[in-house]
Amino acid sequence: MSDPGLPGAERRFFSLRPGQSFYGAPIGILQLQRVDRPGIRPFIPGSVGNASTWTVPVRYKTVPGLTFDRLLGPVDVDMKTAVTQAAIELEREGAQLITSNCGFMVRYQEVVRAAVEVPVLLSSLLLGPFLERMLPRKKALGIITANASSLTSDLLEAAGLSGISERVIVAGLEGAPAFAAAFLKASGDLDVGSVEGETVDAAITLLKRRPDIGVLLFECSELPPYAAAVQRTTGIPVFDFTSMVEFFVGGLIRKPFIGLS
Repeated sequence: MSDPGLPGAERRFFSLRPGQSFYGAPIGILQLQRVDRPGIRPFIPGSVGNASTWTVPVRYKTVPGLTFDRLLGPVDVDMKTAVTQAAIELEREGAQLITSNCGFMVRYQEVVRAAVEVPVLLSSLLLGPFLERMLPRKKALGIITANASSLTSDLLEAAGLSGISERVIVAGLEGAPAFAAAFLKASGDLDVGSVEGETVDAAITLLKRRPDIGVLLFECSELPPYAAAVQRTTGIPVFDFTSMVEFFVGGLIRKPFIGLS
């Protein structure tokens, strides 16, 4: 389909994709099913679940039955089917990248890759090998996660971080009261200021334990709103889900260079 109103040199042709009902939302995001418990826990700007976080339109799809607790349990056939079906639907709806709103979704990375024909980045942990490789050999990668005990070696291996454990240091927020109440126990409201302070404190504590950390990576999709505060306090680079997705967007929407010749 072409636009006859454009001059010949500027005319572009667009492909009609069968079954696609709308266009212009290149990022598809798989969402966990939220539990119905007390507490107000909105997706604030910076969260993967807030559409205004992104520089391009996004499309969300909740995976039925996949709660955070179930995600941490054994992978079963029903959940594999539900996750892959949701990813396939996002692809049919026009997604050019499939991501998710939880770093622990890395356990479904390979099964979703096998089911769709577009790039799949289900976890910010997939940035880990790239960040580790770019660091000087004497520097380490610090990962701040929602729950350190749940970020097991098999999940790190699924992200490509196997064999470099001595240079990967993990700190969890399971002991941070405000964060745990809002996101792990779902028992209280989201206190944005307190969660920011807890995240900054976790980063400071981690750096005191390992001064050789050169960059920080946030596993949790709810932590990007606090990345600026952590970076400002620590003075080292901080990466997260937004770093990963927007890297892809940068390749998807290239702009011509304008300069002097």
